[in-house]
Parts: sequence; structure tokens; C-alpha cells
Amino acid sequence: MNLAVGTQNKAKVQAVENCWTFGEVKGFKTESGVKDQPFGHDETRQGAINRAINAAALYQGAAGIGLEGGVAETADGLYICNWGALVVPDFKEPFTASGASIRLPEELADPLRKGQELGPLMEQFSKQRNIRQKEGAVGFFTNGRVTRAQMFEHIVELLIGQWEYEKGK
Repeated sequence: MNLAVGTQNKAKVQAVENCWTFGEVKGFKTESGVKDQPFGHDETRQGAINRAINAAALYQGAAGIGLEGGVAETADGLYICNWGALVVPDFKEPFTASGASIRLPEELADPLRKGQELGPLMEQFSKQRNIRQKEGAVGFFTNGRVTRAQMFEHIVELLIGQWEYEKGK
């Protein structure tokens, strides 16, 4: 089965290509239907679901996958959060999964709370262009031990595993 990815972000598409062995993988520009900087787990998860549905609609007969990065407030600060969704023909509900979270420095958290987007803030903070297409905030703040693609690979594997489990019932 072919897979439509609801983004053309290199890190996200690479994550899917590293995991999907069931057919061709194609990235498509799609809308998330949520804010450019999703805030909270619910909004980030919904963005992933919307991207998966929108991607599947662009590639006849394919499954769709959406990967969305956001931020979520906790009692001790603002964390990055990541969600994925897999929409497969013949399955009524999307499969969803969440990934790693790490706390952001307060100097980034404050502008995010005021509505700014993490990607441009990370470019300024790291002095690296297109960081969201490469290692992302998670790669920067883990000293390269976990890249953005690796973080999303974990989510993609969770999604594929759920689908395999359900189709094997």
C-alpha cells in the first residue's frame, strides 16, 4: 500500500521513508487545520489527523500519515510535543500516537506563549537556517543524540504497529 505524507518537511518525510516498507512514500503539501504553532496535545494531535486525512485524499488508494509538532504547557514549563496519525482505507478511525517531549528554555517558552512559532525562534536561537528541516529543536537541545527525524520515526513505528495489530485480528 502506498503512503501519502501530509508534509514536504524533509525530516518528517525521511522519518516515514525509514519506516514504511509496504509501498511508495510521497510527501504532499497539506494544511493542518490548526494554528501554525499548535498549542497543547489536543490541537497538535488534531493537526496530525487533519494532515493524514488531507494527504490520503491527494493520493488515490493510499493511506495517509500526518506528523505534527507542537508545544504543551506543564506545571514546570513549556515542552515540545509531537503527534502522528495514520489513516488507512477500510479502517474507520485514524491510528494516533505521541512522541518524545523535552522542556524548552524559558527564553523560547515566553515568545511561544505569546503566539510566535518555534521554527523561526529556533533559527534565531541556534543561528541555523531551516533547522526544522534538519535536526529540529529536539536535536539541538539533545546535542544531536535524537534528531527530529528519529523522534518522528518512533511515532511512525507506533502508528504502523497499531495498524498491523488491528489488521491481524
